Amino acid sequence: MQLQRSLAAGRRGLSRHPASRPSRGGVPLGAVRKGGEKNVVCTKTVLAKAEHAAKVKELCAKYEEDMKANQAGILAFECTEDNFDENAVHFWERYKNSAYFNQGMQSKETTAFLKEVAEYVEKPVGIALFEYANGQIGNACVEIGPKGEGGLDDATGANKYGGGARYEQTSNTVQL
Repeated sequence: MQLQRSLAAGRRGLSRHPASRPSRGGVPLGAVRKGGEKNVVCTKTVLAKAEHAAKVKELCAKYEEDMKANQAGILAFECTEDNFDENAVHFWERYKNSAYFNQGMQSKETTAFLKEVAEYVEKPVGIALFEYANGQIGNACVEIGPKGEGGLDDATGANKYGGGARYEQTSNTVQL
């Protein structure tokens, strides 16, 4: 109806004005881009020394509370204890984009947490990044490795497509 009226009024084509869009039953028709948003997921693993497990869990709970209360761009921030290792604590963090992730990692809450927890842990806090799009988590973001420069395939010659080191002697002067 709306299209017929605009054509009858002497207009050519469709107008960009939302009120003049064709509609079915009063609902405007139009394309909506779905699933274009990509988030960043960060997982952290904290492995406490056995004698300091309670203190580490307390620090982790405070950090979770602080981050949920004070940070913009955080879509999810959860802290859970490991089901199998009583000294391990895991974080699941989902940020709107990489800028918000960087802001979160550089925040006073994160830097204070990492400094405080450092003396109570077995080894450094493990951090992994993933891309999250359309409700699915992607591969881990790595700068090097099997999908990047200098991965295990290259080092062992296991890559059947070539590249990297091979098991062949390449020197003409010494053939072993």
